[in-house]
Amino acid sequence: MTDEPAPLEAGPAGEGIRPGYGDLVAGSLAVVFGATVLVYIRGFPQLPGGQPGPALFPGIIAGLFALFGGILVVRWFAQRRAGVDAVVEGAEQPERPTTKAWLTALAMCAAVVVYLLVVDLLGFTLTMSVLLFALMKLLGTRTLLAALAAVTTAVVLVLLFQMVLLVPLPTGILG
Repeated sequence: MTDEPAPLEAGPAGEGIRPGYGDLVAGSLAVVFGATVLVYIRGFPQLPGGQPGPALFPGIIAGLFALFGGILVVRWFAQRRAGVDAVVEGAEQPERPTTKAWLTALAMCAAVVVYLLVVDLLGFTLTMSVLLFALMKLLGTRTLLAALAAVTTAVVLVLLFQMVLLVPLPTGILG
């Protein structure tokens, strides 16, 4: 082991990050995001009688973001203390994401945007079914299986939210 710093890896825009810093960066971002959402939802309305309000699920998810982000950061520091981050010559390096992986991630993000834009017009069931079907086909699922899984998932979510949690979902043109 030498005292030289690890070489920089070229990122997508040419900027560099030191190898092994991914957990620190991702964990820190997750903690900041989770904490920001937790502060933001404090302004959400409270329901009478102690019933769960609109802040419940965003709060749970934000708390999990902060918790698991914190675990990543703690793990990163523990590995640094143990000297695990040293790059070993001949060791297998993780593969870089392929173009298909980047396009798949972009499609997932686009699906969220499309959902937000059309859910009020088409309704939850139709929008969710179409988007889930499209994403499953993109990931290589057989057509019949993708259709059955998409419709089943959408219907189960509608039943869960409307019958169990008593949260109305947009009905759109199927109203």
